[in-house]
Amino acid sequence: MAALLVLTSAPAVALEQGAVTPKPTERAHELPQLDNGIAARCPGDAGIEADAAVLFTEGFEERGVADVVARWTDADNKGGEVLAISSDVSLMSAGRQSLEMTATRGRNTGGHLWKLFDRGADAMHVRFYVKFAGDHPYVDKFVRIGALRDAGGKPREDRGYRPDGTRGFNVSLVPGGSWGRFGPPGAWLMQSYWRQMRSFQGPGGGVFYGNSFAPSPAQQAARGQWQCMEFMVKANSAPERHDGEQAFWIDGKLAGRWGPNTPSGKWLADSFITQESGQLFEGFHWRLRDDVKLNNFWLRYDLAAAFEGNRQFQPKEGVTANADAGRVWFDDIVIATEYIGPIFHAPTKAGSDLRSTDAQ
Repeated sequence: MAALLVLTSAPAVALEQGAVTPKPTERAHELPQLDNGIAARCPGDAGIEADAAVLFTEGFEERGVADVVARWTDADNKGGEVLAISSDVSLMSAGRQSLEMTATRGRNTGGHLWKLFDRGADAMHVRFYVKFAGDHPYVDKFVRIGALRDAGGKPREDRGYRPDGTRGFNVSLVPGGSWGRFGPPGAWLMQSYWRQMRSFQGPGGGVFYGNSFAPSPAQQAARGQWQCMEFMVKANSAPERHDGEQAFWIDGKLAGRWGPNTPSGKWLADSFITQESGQLFEGFHWRLRDDVKLNNFWLRYDLAAAFEGNRQFQPKEGVTANADAGRVWFDDIVIATEYIGPIFHAPTKAGSDLRSTDAQ
């Protein structure tokens, strides 16, 4: 039986008979960055929805929240207090509105919009602009790309379980505080659920939470300014191949990538620690069936753990963070099957820096 490349002293998860792992000599292909994507073909994002690789766009220019919700498969807007249309936009945006989400202790933990596509894809990119309030606390759950065969009309929470490779897998992009090591809302990382994920309980553990993948050096999520974020998931090319990957970009610059033979590091419990020493990452064996496709996106905002007083989500003494409410703005979402990139020369605000430092 073929064995998974071992990155720590813990035993690796065995692959099925005939599984194919990338050879260490196979160099990973380069990923595009900056203005080398779909957005560069559509200045100001004008007409970007018509590009053959684009699956969905959302600029929140609708008349109200109800009109926005109508374009998505499912929404969570408890008491009508979470989702709101805002005039706060990035300097790069050609639009005049964004979506504001507010989480309020004792009333809700946040909310969401969720989009399910009729046809899935083998690769999915999501680009969005995001701005956290200047006093934002730590984040519990955030945006997610998913593959789910026979999905219903609502998103599904997978915490505690390991997918078996025949129904689905998912990857979130989220700021993580690492027990106060990074300031709120946290440093960007990816959390992944797939058939060979590790348990925090160690080898033989039966409870599974998203395995963490953080770049080195760490990438702090900004407060009080807009950032352009993009993340992608690429399924393994065939059921027997171990060549799936995930990556994310900040303001068009590749910030983290985990795929066949990139990067180097080691496993520590359920986290892959990126570092110069160690062995190359082995790639993802996301699925065992070709019909398990990437087919949904969860625009999710949840502060439950911070509101509940979970110690992992509490700021260090002297660090400013609102313990009773959190606010975040989203805008200019594009979902596609290839790299998108930041808004390119928005016609009404051309030349502006991507990292707006607008007042709140």
